[in-house]
Amino acid sequence: MSVSSYLVCPSRQLMIGLGKRLREQGRTVIGFSIGDHLTSEDPQLTQALWRFLAHTAGAELVVKFSDDEDFEEVAGYRELGGNEYGDITIEDYVRGGV
Repeated sequence: MSVSSYLVCPSRQLMIGLGKRLREQGRTVIGFSIGDHLTSEDPQLTQALWRFLAHTAGAELVVKFSDDEDFEEVAGYRELGGNEYGDITIEDYVRGGV
């Protein structure tokens, strides 16, 4: 089972998907991937991530994984790039949405 990763801003109840976590020998997280490429190779997602960092400057940010025991606490947050009601597309976010 693949585990999804998210950068989460609890105070704004907002998160952005980072993709599947990549681990070195099953332990240390060394990166993230979407499909068959690294998340960092996706220019639009990278631009959205930088905007997210600017938008949440000064707030606490945490990385959460879908298999974390407390993931359900953040699962209902608004997701950038998500497909649930109230989520915002990456395209709209990059253009200035939220």
